[in-house]
Amino acid sequence: MAKYVLLAMTNPIPGRDAEFNDWYDNVAYPTYKSLPGLVPLGRFKAVDVPKMFPFQMDNQFQYLSIYYFEADDPAAFMDRLKETFPDRPEYSFSEDIDQSRFFEPIYVAVGDINFAPLDRYEALKR
Repeated sequence: MAKYVLLAMTNPIPGRDAEFNDWYDNVAYPTYKSLPGLVPLGRFKAVDVPKMFPFQMDNQFQYLSIYYFEADDPAAFMDRLKETFPDRPEYSFSEDIDQSRFFEPIYVAVGDINFAPLDRYEALKR
């Protein structure tokens, strides 16, 4: 079985940060955490720092959520997750997310990975 990360890159609609974060904390995260086989690894807010390289592109996203899963077929895995949403009436996609700038790529591990689910995170620290 291959190991994958799903990166949810998002922005709130301008002026709607509080509503966006409330939705994520109270609707999205509890739902995503309950989806079979999907492990939320963390949520992050972009930090404005100087670019490391002059050719580096500008960051287009304010927020990043990282999820981990293992599957033989990532498309089938995602389809199974989508099929569970009708059974979750408490979940709806937030109107506070800027849908014109939403990106959710999935990456497969190409070798060993140096992270583990959060319950083992402390063992990774040096």
